[in-house]
Amino acid sequence: MRPEILKIGEVLKSLSNTKDIKPLKRHVQTTLVGGEAIEDWSFIKANTSYLTHGLHEYPARMIPQIAKRLILRYSPENGKILDPFCGSGTTLVEARLACRYSIGVDINPLAVLLTKVKATPIDFKDIEFDATEFMKKLEVNYIHAKKTGRLPAPPLYIHRNLLHWFKESVARDLEFIYQKINEVENQDIIDLLKVVFSDTVFRTSNIDHRSSRFIRILPKEKLSSYNPNVLNYFRKKLIDSVQKVARFTREVKRIESRWKPKLPVVKTIRDDARKLPFKNDEFDAIITSPPYGEEKNTVAYCRWAKLALAWLRINSKLIRETEKLSLGGSISVDVYKQLDVMPSPTVKNLLKEIAEKDAQRVKDALPFFFDYSRCLKEMYRVLKPGGYCCIVIGDRSIRRRLLDMEKVTVELAEDANFTHKESFFRRIPQKMIPWTTPTGKTISRESIIILVKK
Repeated sequence: MRPEILKIGEVLKSLSNTKDIKPLKRHVQTTLVGGEAIEDWSFIKANTSYLTHGLHEYPARMIPQIAKRLILRYSPENGKILDPFCGSGTTLVEARLACRYSIGVDINPLAVLLTKVKATPIDFKDIEFDATEFMKKLEVNYIHAKKTGRLPAPPLYIHRNLLHWFKESVARDLEFIYQKINEVENQDIIDLLKVVFSDTVFRTSNIDHRSSRFIRILPKEKLSSYNPNVLNYFRKKLIDSVQKVARFTREVKRIESRWKPKLPVVKTIRDDARKLPFKNDEFDAIITSPPYGEEKNTVAYCRWAKLALAWLRINSKLIRETEKLSLGGSISVDVYKQLDVMPSPTVKNLLKEIAEKDAQRVKDALPFFFDYSRCLKEMYRVLKPGGYCCIVIGDRSIRRRLLDMEKVTVELAEDANFTHKESFFRRIPQKMIPWTTPTGKTISRESIIILVKK
């Protein structure tokens, strides 16, 4: 498939208002047939929440336009795609729409649930579920429970600091909704309701969303006047989510009436990308967006999901295990010895400089890169010869020193025997996490790296 070609003038015009753009040469890319193409990877005006893509917030998610382009260009129709860091399920949704089979892996239970719901069509008429009627019944029961003083108490046992993160009235309302969800019988509807509930938990908590760490609550002056209407938010989110799933279902039916797949189209599993449970040479393509650093110092996926997982009654031991098993979750012991065998010269050189002033910071950061290297070796193992591995990753900084993750990825990938074919770069026009947080600036550029297994 030919890449989308833009005129030089259009690209220059789109970049003219961005002061810190790198030279244009970084936007001139090579096509698969060796020609030059200037491509728009920013998708500034694109709707990134169409169909089920806007079902739930997710930090640093890959936008569907990128996943779609990579799927169509680097995987065969009817092919089998792996996303070993499936996150919010962008790749699996787009793979299904593009007539591909796909498997998503993630260590985070919330990511597995969200991916499953986003990629699963539901015929609401067939199973006789009406979201409006469900909400009417729920609200009538809520009014009665409130009048009679029978609203449930906050479930303090699910989180030791529950009333730090939620006002007591909010916690009561959330618990009421959770109990009503458990009265539903259809599993697909239960999972959808849990996703809506999870988003409601996130939005009605005391979290200060200006922080990228998800560990700060609103300032006292804002918190005192903060009284979110839990049922109102849940109702709006549910109606919107049902509409999104219904549109996705219609589109899937239209596509699969022609495709007639012979295998289960989508599968999601909770597992470790460092030890993929698949046989050698199993996948036609890998399309993924891995974390770009350790949980402690970059995007806190586990901390972001922790409150929702607690409300969903995910075992606390499993939640702790999820954080520990995140890439870089284990602290390095002998920093200097490990630096000597680091296969990425870019990482090695930067961390050696930083170690002279802050060895602890290097201890925190170094394990991530070894884990990332292990993941790339596993991706190489399960990919078919000639298959493409497409990685979307953002740059990061360590002690305010910028680290080019495109360069790091290529170095680690070549150590895993991949061949680097080409890279694309995009400026991020908008995102969930603020551009500037109390801990500094967050990433503004992503790299799209194309690797091939010879």
